[in-house]
Amino acid sequence: MPVIRAIAAFILIAVAPIGPTHGAPLANPADTRATGFVVDVTTRDLRDARNGNEHVFSYAPEETDARLAQAVRDWLAHGDANDLHLALTDRQTLFAFHWAAMQMPANSRCFRETDSDDCERELAYWLGRVRDGDPQFVAAYRRDEIRLKLPPAR
Repeated sequence: MPVIRAIAAFILIAVAPIGPTHGAPLANPADTRATGFVVDVTTRDLRDARNGNEHVFSYAPEETDARLAQAVRDWLAHGDANDLHLALTDRQTLFAFHWAAMQMPANSRCFRETDSDDCERELAYWLGRVRDGDPQFVAAYRRDEIRLKLPPAR
């Protein structure tokens, strides 16, 4: 999963200083695509981890694709983090991936071929904006920080 590994490393230091606020659950076509993208990223990464390959996130030993996919969906849609057994920094990275995917057009290659070079370039562009403290990202993080139980921004 070269696309995700190449980009995840710099996303961990990306969140600009922002304060907490409460956000509303997400539910629109762009969110559905973005959530699907994050589910694809995490389940592919989990399979890499289970196969002994390089991976980005840390998973509980009993984690399964189906359970992880549902936990990610529940977390992003409803803020239910009870079944999402990922470190806070991993959640922060997933939020950045979700925000990046929300910015992509509906016909983005990332929604069809996560590991494509086109997706890597597009994702790198949006995650670069996250890293640089894009005001739209900062606003989204503020809006959802408490609801998604994200770590406080630095």
